[in-house]
Amino acid sequence: MNKITEYDLSKIINMKLKVPFFQRDYTWDSENLKSLIDDGQKELYIGNIVVQNDLIIDGQQRLMSLYLLNKFIGEECFNICYEVDDSDNDKLKNLKKEKFELMEFQMSGLNNMCRYISRNYTNKEKIEKINNCLKNVYFTITELSDDINPGRYFEAMNTNKQQLKHHEILKAKFVEKLSNGYLDIAKIWDYCSDMNSYFMQDSLYCKDKKIDFIIKNNIKKEAKNIQITINEILKEQVLANDVNIDKKDYEVKSIIKFEEFLCVVARIIGVDMPLQTKELVKNFEDKILSKELSKKFIKALFKYRRLFDKYVFKRDLENKYIQKFGDKKLLMIQLLFEVQNSNEWLVEYLKVCESLGDVNQHIGKLEEIDKERMQALIKDKNLENLLDQGTDTPHYFFYKLDYLLWKKLGEEITNSEFKIWDGIENQKSIYDKFYITKTGSVEHIQPQSKTIGDFEDFYDGDKNNDDKKDNGRKKRKIDNFGNLALLTSSRNSSLGNLEVNEKKAKIDNWIKGEQSIQSLKMLLALEKYPDWNYGESTTHRKEMIELLKDSLN
Repeated sequence: MNKITEYDLSKIINMKLKVPFFQRDYTWDSENLKSLIDDGQKELYIGNIVVQNDLIIDGQQRLMSLYLLNKFIGEECFNICYEVDDSDNDKLKNLKKEKFELMEFQMSGLNNMCRYISRNYTNKEKIEKINNCLKNVYFTITELSDDINPGRYFEAMNTNKQQLKHHEILKAKFVEKLSNGYLDIAKIWDYCSDMNSYFMQDSLYCKDKKIDFIIKNNIKKEAKNIQITINEILKEQVLANDVNIDKKDYEVKSIIKFEEFLCVVARIIGVDMPLQTKELVKNFEDKILSKELSKKFIKALFKYRRLFDKYVFKRDLENKYIQKFGDKKLLMIQLLFEVQNSNEWLVEYLKVCESLGDVNQHIGKLEEIDKERMQALIKDKNLENLLDQGTDTPHYFFYKLDYLLWKKLGEEITNSEFKIWDGIENQKSIYDKFYITKTGSVEHIQPQSKTIGDFEDFYDGDKNNDDKKDNGRKKRKIDNFGNLALLTSSRNSSLGNLEVNEKKAKIDNWIKGEQSIQSLKMLLALEKYPDWNYGESTTHRKEMIELLKDSLN
């Protein structure tokens, strides 16, 4: 059987790899490389590399690009050469940063890429981006057995044009583990893995009764000599194509990838599984496959995939929201979790969602989970100090506050004694149009470039007061939480250095027009305090902090 192992670049430093004669030329362009570097600023799985001994069967473009980046910043790395081109091999081996602009490989693609790198990644910040990318990329390597013809395999891979994914490797391992009596594991796994459609019949649109039947019968069937190997998956010989479903009526966008969902399910059944997918295959081998938990996990996967479809919102192809309950209040609390890029909440929610009653119980449970998250974020720190950090203020508190403000607005529209939104026009329109969306750029309502009047000073006007420092940095009045909001970077740029009254006019246009209202906190501040100054920012700050503290009671 072919061996599959997970790697990062540090683990292949001593490898000597060759590009065989039947491979095509190096063809990556600047967009390919730029995407690799940009995406590599966080953990990035770049797919499967297929080798046979020292020959690269699939993955030349990615490996050569990583090799060039390593050479450009002078880092030690694996060795790569061509099987039949000695002149280019010498140049690759001796390649240094100062030679990139003038390289003359026989292969024009290499020349073009070297020049692109040397011209566009020269300053310290760009070099750091390359460093980050090289640290963050990881991949799997499949070692083909000697009885496979590498040329034919390469041709088959390029015809199919599909990369082996982590979960496909896991599928093979689960099928091998549970081959006796579990004929339909591969088929059900494929259905579960398609997170962008509905899996179960009792979800919104799924029409396939055969899958429902298999689930209800615990997917057990009598079978003999059932085995699906990794090699068969690579060759795409195992396909669940005997069930035809018209997907066009129910295609959706999931808020979570299947490999992340696998980790969530593992957590639910009590496995100490990291929710990050970097070492997914290894973690599952160590924590599930070797612990005889395979059968338990497969049954849980089917169960919680169905519950996920039933209780967690999705988007349609036009980015409109879809959810079973049709209640915006439930959608909003789920959006509060989604924008934070953490799947911890799904572990806790999916455990109990089936036992919850009406929509208010679901909202209550999710608010309880979020309350625990907020308490963990604060820990033994002072909440006010956490909030008064300017652009370093944790984004969570802006999202949480917008959720609380939206919820309070809904209460005030009907009936409420404490009126945060009192005197604000178009309340119903604001309530209906607002959705929590991922933003990520802290905006100063009073611009930093125009720190006039009271905003100019540090707290108490004492620049030498050590009590007013946070991690060694003196706190500026303009960085107080009342003067901050969270917007997208494009909105932040468009508002940027505008005067406060100009920002207010733009926000009014957002309310009246079709553009989204990204920050209820900012909207409330500018509508309620039209003569914005430091004093009003501290009043607004106090109100917002009280609202956050009340949510912990």
